[in-house]
Amino acid sequence: MSGSVNMLSMDVGAKAIDALWQRSNVISDNIANADTPGYQQKSVSFEDQLSQAISDGSLDAGELSGISPQIQVESGDISSSDSNGVDMETQMVELMRNQLQYSYLTRGVSDQLSMLKTAASGGGGG
Repeated sequence: MSGSVNMLSMDVGAKAIDALWQRSNVISDNIANADTPGYQQKSVSFEDQLSQAISDGSLDAGELSGISPQIQVESGDISSSDSNGVDMETQMVELMRNQLQYSYLTRGVSDQLSMLKTAASGGGGG
């Protein structure tokens, strides 16, 4: 059973990495279009879906496959016809936060893969 739990955590990690990658692309689009009149800022929703599935206690490989990042268009407050509501400072902070999460998560998945590799090779160090 622990093998299946380990693989599920790897699958969750991979899914979360994909979501963070997509979020990075969306934030980059927001930054690139900060001066584009009429552009609507976007965001990516993923963690709430995953958290809900985990808290229900029903997360398995089948349910995980149905969880995917969702791009949402923000309904920002556009005060003038030239504005689009993109706050560059907020987007830059979100980009940095996302990059840190991506870095930590890829490191965690890499560590799990290393442990599996060590276990598969008999745990011998030399």
